This record gives sequence, C-alpha cells and structure tokens, in this order.
Amino acid sequence: MSASKTLFVVNPVSGGKNKTRVVKEIEKNLDPGLFDFDINYTRGPGHASDLTKTAVDNGIEVVVAVGGDGTVNEVATGLVHSNATLGIIPVGSGNGLARHLQIPMNYTKAVQILNESGKTTIDICTANDIPFFNVAGLGYDAIIAHDFAKSEDKGFISYLQSVVAQWFKYRPKKFTIKTEDRKYKTKALLISLANGSQLGNNAYIAPDARIDDGLMDVSILYNFPGLAAPIVAFQLFSKSINRSRYSETLRLSEVTIKQKGKKAHLDGEPFKLGKKIHFKVLPGALNILAPKVYLDERPSEYTLSQPR
Repeated sequence: MSASKTLFVVNPVSGGKNKTRVVKEIEKNLDPGLFDFDINYTRGPGHASDLTKTAVDNGIEVVVAVGGDGTVNEVATGLVHSNATLGIIPVGSGNGLARHLQIPMNYTKAVQILNESGKTTIDICTANDIPFFNVAGLGYDAIIAHDFAKSEDKGFISYLQSVVAQWFKYRPKKFTIKTEDRKYKTKALLISLANGSQLGNNAYIAPDARIDDGLMDVSILYNFPGLAAPIVAFQLFSKSINRSRYSETLRLSEVTIKQKGKKAHLDGEPFKLGKKIHFKVLPGALNILAPKVYLDERPSEYTLSQPR
C-alpha cells in the first residue's frame, strides 16, 4: 500500500517551545513508507483550521497537529465528519487529549509512535455548535483560560501563575443545569464538560471519562475551604477527584447550562459563548491515530499503521 498523504501543522509558539528540533525529528524518524508528508506553520489563531480544511479538500489523508490542545482543537475542527485522520505530536503547555491517548510527551518518541499508531474513531463534543475534543469548562478554569491567553509566555509556569492569581480573586458562581429529565440550580467553583479524562499535565478532572462512549462526564467542583486545597489538588492528580466530597459527576449525552457571565474555555482556549450554552456529544465523528498501548484496550476496533 502507498504512503498516506500527510500534512504536519506546526504551531511555532505553543507551549513556549522552539519547534525547530521537533521538525528535525519528524524529518529524521517518520517512516516514509507510511507517510508522504509536508510541513506547514501556523501564523495565528484560526490558521490551523484553514490549513487543515484546504488539506482535506486537496486529498490529504492525515493531518498531524504539532502543538498544544488549542492547536489540536483547530486541526480537529477541520477534520470533523471527513475521511481524513488526526495525528498529534504534543508540544503544548497542557496536552490533555494527547495524555488521555497515552501519546508520549517526549516529541522524539511521539514521532516514532506515529509509525506504530492505529486508526480509530472518537466522539467529539460541541458547545453551542462549536466543537471541542477534550474538555470544556465554565467558572474558575474558564477565567484562568482567559487570563492565560493574555500572557506572552505560553509555558506551564505562566499557566500556573494564572491559576494562583485567579484563585485569590474568583468567587463561586451560580449555574442552572438542565438535563433531559431535570433542571436545577447550583453554586460551583467550576463545571467541566469532559470528553477526555484530564485538563492536562495529568490533572484528572474526570478520571472515568472515555472518548468513545457517546457520553460526556459533567464534573462539578463545588467550593471548598482553603485548608482542603492540598487534598483537592492531590485528588486531581491521583485520579480520585470524582470521589471527593466537593465533587459531583453527571454522565450525559447533552446538557444546557446557564451561567451569570459569558466566559468559557474549549480545550483550554478562551471563548465567550453567552449565558446559555448547549453541550452535546457527536459519537464517532473524528478519525484519529492513537498509540498501540491505548488501542490495545479495544483490539478489535482499530487497524495498524495504514491510517485509511
């Protein structure tokens, strides 16, 4: 079989990391028998989606996002309901979807893993019809996303500074949650709509979430006293936040949430979606390349090496 026509879409500023070495690793380690590839660089917000849509129109079979969750979101948005397949080399600050898929954070290994990856399908989610692929959020983490977007440095330290700075300013908000069979009001620190299991950096906001079950995990984190912060942080990083006394999880295919403000984040990128947001799952709407270690959990549902 011939090599798949492939485009690498490289975000030169994601994660605050120089991408020159990443590109050299692609050129050095990617199997030319599997991938016939070109490389393009993004020039600003939205450009990755434009590059991807053009590539699909031109018959490209695989588009690999080289960047963080925002870059993955843009590339994947251009691939939804197409025959083309998403690949990921994670070089962002959080890399939530890549971590869920068990793609190595070392870019050399991530390139090598592409040669061994298999094709499968995953669900996508939408917020007022705008796609997201890992986690969307309202409340505290949405405020962090908007603050972090203003920073010139896109590295993890800068993100952590936003987390700390907003912690001393933010107050829990009132939300109205409407599901198929109930409607109620609650006051929460944040609400995460999770397709994947983690926010990034191994912080698991929805430890039991799957990206192929037709459901999203709606993780509600209620306010907690400052003295409990170390415990909550430990639970986030030990995959046990869903067992916290300050947390509740709903598993839904769609939900409508009203909030006081308009801010949200989709895959870590800031959006203003309005006070009323309808979230919905679209099952199996995206083709994706994933490592064998991830795909071995469902060995009858994927094909190896040739992403067609």
